[in-house]
Amino acid sequence: MKFHHYLVAALAGSLAACASAPAAPAANIAAAETAPTPTKVAEASPQTGPDGEALVCRRIKVTGTRFAQKECKTAEAWAQYDEYTKSNAREATDKVQRLNSGPAAGAGG
Repeated sequence: MKFHHYLVAALAGSLAACASAPAAPAANIAAAETAPTPTKVAEASPQTGPDGEALVCRRIKVTGTRFAQKECKTAEAWAQYDEYTKSNAREATDKVQRLNSGPAAGAGG
């Protein structure tokens, strides 16, 4: 029962200490209200390329890691990149099909 009295007294004391915290001086409040707030430049202006063209960003998967890499290019550069990767995939597929087809591929003998 005595423990409860001590607990109540301690809680009351800590609440009284919190309630009687000194107020901030008026000069600090006025300075905080007039201080400019920092802005992020990246959010304020869109990303542009060297010629002023808008950049399109993609997340590229990297072999050997689970983290994607952010890469930004112009729309024209992404079109060239997509065509390049499609042509490489097409060539690799055609090569496998040419090598694994024909009379010698299934001969087994």
